[in-house]
Order: sequence, then structure tokens, then C-alpha cells
Amino acid sequence: MKGKALVFLAAFVLAVPLASAQGKGGGDQGRPQGQGQGQGQQGRGSEMGKGTMQRDRIRATDQQRDQIRTCDQSMDRVRTRTRDMTKAADGKNFNAQETRQQRNELRNEVQTMEQEHTRLMQGLSGEQREALREQIRSMEQNREQIRTRLQEMDQELAGEGPNGKRVAEHARAIEREMKQWQKTNREMGEEMSARP
Repeated sequence: MKGKALVFLAAFVLAVPLASAQGKGGGDQGRPQGQGQGQGQQGRGSEMGKGTMQRDRIRATDQQRDQIRTCDQSMDRVRTRTRDMTKAADGKNFNAQETRQQRNELRNEVQTMEQEHTRLMQGLSGEQREALREQIRSMEQNREQIRTRLQEMDQELAGEGPNGKRVAEHARAIEREMKQWQKTNREMGEEMSARP
């Protein structure tokens, strides 16, 4: 009888830690089933909500949509002018006087486009500026490159016998910078939900 009691006691002592270990389980200790998944979905939902709020904060006004469109059209005109200038300066019948006239027209187009771009930038809210800072920085770099190329073109055309090939090279570089500027302007418009 004493032996049976000892066996029973030994079995009980061994069973208690085993049951306790099974109760603790793995990483979901004491947590109702499915709770982790619910929290993950809630986190994703809150991130999506933040994204929507962000878009609402930077959404373009009607005036900004018009300004973005106006800038885009002005950039098209600058690019057309640079392409025409490249053809004229790069050809066999390069005429310095005509090219100077084209340069003046190009400069006027660039100046008009810059004024429109400046108005657009001045109309941005602080939140829009913060959200679009990379695009704004990129466009400022394009602006500086175009100004530098225009100065170099002026220097080339200021002499008695300007080199048409070099003038054409500057015009092509301006067209490339303007193309990139226009691309960024369109991306900015899309981010502000300004474009369909």
C-alpha cells in the first residue's frame, strides 16, 4: 500500500511541471487566439489612413492645378525653341545674327516659364513644401543648369565668329534640363492629384 502511494506521488510531482509548461505555450502566452493578426491589420489600416491624410494635406487647389498646367505648357514652348535653335546652329548655313535673335526669344521663354514656376512655388503651403521637397530641390538644380548654359551661350554668341556647334550643344543641354524639369513638374502634379 505504501509503495502504491509513493508511485502515485511521484506521478503527480512529474505531471504538475509538464501541465504548467504546456499552459505557457509559445510566444502567444495568455493571449486570445487571433489577437496578433488583428493588431497587424489595425496597424496597416492606420498606415493607410495616414497616407490618405497626407494626400489630403498636399492636394492641389484649383489655382495650383492651373499653375502646374501653365508651367507644363511653357516648358513645351521652351523645349520647342531649343530644338529649333539646335537645328539652326548645327546646320551648314549657321547664321550668327539669326541665332542671336533665336537666343533672345529662348531667353524670354525661359524667363516667362521661371516666373510661372516661381508663382507656383510661392503658392505652396508649408506641408506641400515639406512633402515635395525632393521634387523642388531637383527643379532648382535644373533651373541653375539652364541659367549656366544660357550664360555660356551668350558668351559664345558675343564674339565675332561664334561656333555654331558649341551653340547647338548648349541648346541641346538646355532642352535636356527642361525635359527633366518638366518630368518632375508632372510628377509633382500627380502627387498633388492635380493630373487625371
